[in-house]
Amino acid sequence: MSKVPMDVVTDIFHRLPVKTLLRFRPLSKPYCSLIDDPDFTNAHLDRSIKTRSNLNIILKGLHLYSVEFDALDNAVPIDYPLSSGAGTEAFGSCNGILAFRLTDKNLALYNPSTRQFRRLPVSEIDPPPGDSCKSGYIFYGFGQDVKTNDYKVVRMVQFNKSDDEDDEGIFYDYEVKVYSLKNDSWRKITKLPPYLRFMFQFFYHLLHRRGYGVLAGGVLHW
Repeated sequence: MSKVPMDVVTDIFHRLPVKTLLRFRPLSKPYCSLIDDPDFTNAHLDRSIKTRSNLNIILKGLHLYSVEFDALDNAVPIDYPLSSGAGTEAFGSCNGILAFRLTDKNLALYNPSTRQFRRLPVSEIDPPPGDSCKSGYIFYGFGQDVKTNDYKVVRMVQFNKSDDEDDEGIFYDYEVKVYSLKNDSWRKITKLPPYLRFMFQFFYHLLHRRGYGVLAGGVLHW
């Protein structure tokens, strides 16, 4: 292999699955440096997207399973860090990264191929000041911001008045926060369009059950 030009090795590596690449890291320092290079990682991802290769389907039952898209003949259980907790849900996936929720204060991102794990910092839900209310529906979404090459989690919380049971299910106010993987922090979004309030209405949740955002065309949909 030492006689094979590095550009040829790079071209070969671009075509391999991530798990295979990780097995080649210990072969030599040049190979390890190449595979760990962010430019190589981005080029490998771009090629996989353009050629629709290295694709896996995530199946959800009592546990999560991964199936190679080209074969569809062997479902492999995904052993993820939050799997020991009852009720853990996968609320999104993008470019091989899965977003998990155990509780509203226990969220994480996990790449099953590289086994990289990131627990998100806790961001408290902030009710409107001066009002007596409690949180109602909480919607999540996960995807990539292609403009900044960053992965983000969206959390939208609806508030109900807590001092009047007759107001249950009627929107009162809402909060939207976005987590940035690059910055490892949350920020609150303000000046949102008024029509966003409709998705927090009881009838919307009851009829459409759009709890988790679906990533399509680089945009989250509910």
